[in-house]
Amino acid sequence: MLPLAAAALLLTACGSGKSDGPAKVDSAQGNQVEAAKDKNESKDTPVNVTVDPPNGTQGVAPGKPITVTADSGTLTTVRIADGQQRAIEGTLAADGRSWTSTTRTVPGVTYTVTTTTRAKKGTESTTTSTFGTLKATTVNKVTLRPANGGTFGVAQPVSVMFDTPVKDKAEVERNLKVTTAPNVDGSWGWTKDESGKDRVDWRPREFWATGTKVTLNANLGGVASGPGTYFARDYESTFTVGTNRVVEVDVPKHRLTVKEDGVAVKTIKMSAGSNEFPTRGGTHVILSKNAKETLDSTTVGLGDSYNLPDVPWVVHFTSSGTFFHSAAWNTANIGVANTSHGCVGMTVPDAEWFFNRVEVGDPVVVKGSNNTEATAAGNGFGNWQLTWDQWKAKSALVG
Repeated sequence: MLPLAAAALLLTACGSGKSDGPAKVDSAQGNQVEAAKDKNESKDTPVNVTVDPPNGTQGVAPGKPITVTADSGTLTTVRIADGQQRAIEGTLAADGRSWTSTTRTVPGVTYTVTTTTRAKKGTESTTTSTFGTLKATTVNKVTLRPANGGTFGVAQPVSVMFDTPVKDKAEVERNLKVTTAPNVDGSWGWTKDESGKDRVDWRPREFWATGTKVTLNANLGGVASGPGTYFARDYESTFTVGTNRVVEVDVPKHRLTVKEDGVAVKTIKMSAGSNEFPTRGGTHVILSKNAKETLDSTTVGLGDSYNLPDVPWVVHFTSSGTFFHSAAWNTANIGVANTSHGCVGMTVPDAEWFFNRVEVGDPVVVKGSNNTEATAAGNGFGNWQLTWDQWKAKSALVG
């Protein structure tokens, strides 16, 4: 039997051994926890991207804004393009968490959305999705005048004519922009072209100044012009304003005068419309020129009154059939009497000079005519038959 003191010593020694063991185990577990914690903290939280319209959506309305958002981190790039790599533009929010399109999608196209994101700790990742736009029942197309490029007279408007009727004229007009250098006051006005088609023209308040640069941006791609009818593309045209030339037709005096910068360049004897068929009065615009043309009364609503093949030096100034032209068959009346069906006839040499001098877009001012009825704005460019206030009232954005 051990002495009491020895037993106590043994007990103490045994107790000390049990106390040291658990302390070493706790330390090892703590290191493992810290290591796991460090490992978890070193991981980057993935960025979840939401695209509207969602991946795989079909029948999206053309022109509908596209949005891309990130639930964390930032969007670094967003690219939306069709199969021909025509891209949709957009803007990124200041916080880098959302992107919104600024240009429109067009009908009947599949788009791919490619998004690159950066997580909080710098990890980058890329996601893609697709969507398709609704196919248009009808694609509306336009005819621009001037088409693109060239030099035109001081009365030439910017003109957009539509293949199919435009129901929402205000929405279409909002997407048409005319830029001029120098800046010029002007307005859009809607009318019916002589062909019966919808047309909208932009006319300056006064005649253009020589040298003015004019640009039309028709941002119409994806715009609806009626139920199921969309524009499939944007359009652009530019032109330069040429010589300040005005043609003045004095009906009672049987004379026309070509003025440039206010100075008479030449006065020409002519024969205007008779009392039965008076020449249209007011201000018109030269529309086109043909070196040779058949003048056929059936094309202007006068039955079989005349058919004159290959008449030289023809200049149109209304769509309904009012022209300047040579009139060799009417030489006796030129400068003496007004005997035509509404046109302005000259001798062949004078008509040739006139043809070569004037340009499309030059204003034609007819004075002293018995025809006091205003020519419709859509008959050629009858826009100048209206006062400035009358013209502005034809905008779809008024009121």
